[in-house]
Amino acid sequence: MSTPQGSSATDYEAIRNTLSRYCIALDTKNFSLLERVFTSDVIAKYPFGPALEGVPAIQAKISDREVLRHITSQHALTTQTIEIAADGRTAESTTYFTGIHFGQGKWKGQQVTAWGRYVDHFVKSEASEGQDIPPGATGRWLIAKRETVFMGRLGEEGVMDGE
Repeated sequence: MSTPQGSSATDYEAIRNTLSRYCIALDTKNFSLLERVFTSDVIAKYPFGPALEGVPAIQAKISDREVLRHITSQHALTTQTIEIAADGRTAESTTYFTGIHFGQGKWKGQQVTAWGRYVDHFVKSEASEGQDIPPGATGRWLIAKRETVFMGRLGEEGVMDGE
């Protein structure tokens, strides 16, 4: 695999790690991890409202959203393309996901599954100590723009409402 100028093959792993960290943040409800996924001025479009600007807006919307407040979840990433730009400073990715949301309380034993894709624009910042950079990567890759597209949902939607 040839790599664009100013990047290494390990930069692809760094991008995958950033994408995975997002899922871990959702599933563990550790929303401070989102600061290690997105740029501070990120623009994110989700199917549940207008575009969100900045990490605090994403943290507030996701953590306050009934979907995550009343359920446990498991997000898995599947089919994926990553294209690092010729200058090695930006990248585009499309990643398919499956999110399974398990009901609690009266919804225990019920679930709703969502299928979709994340369409992301990444930017690379300079590497510095302790910044989630795999050995060999040329910098820290963060999402500057995200669009989340749902492709289908199946299951008991009531689990999203909680008790």
